Amino acid sequence: GSQVIFLAVVSLVVVVVMVGWMRLTPRHHYVLSIGLALVVGGAIGNVIDRIRLSYVIDFVDFHVGSWHFATFNLADSAITLGAICLVIHFIFEQRTSS
Repeated sequence: GSQVIFLAVVSLVVVVVMVGWMRLTPRHHYVLSIGLALVVGGAIGNVIDRIRLSYVIDFVDFHVGSWHFATFNLADSAITLGAICLVIHFIFEQRTSS
């Protein structure tokens, strides 16, 4: 009930902030732009699931023998790749601006 609404609102606030950040990003910062777009897209995908179904559908579940890797979905993958792009951007931007 209220947890679903809270998580959806928090996600939407993050999306609005990141879209604003994207609008201010210079065109030549490709990795930053791609990273923000992936995070925003993944967050919107999770919000849609959360509002429509009250939970996020996880569909990738890895098992190798007795070892079990985390269960995740495409939106989570986009968010993870986007976060990696953001880290890469900030590491290399710091090196080039110093």
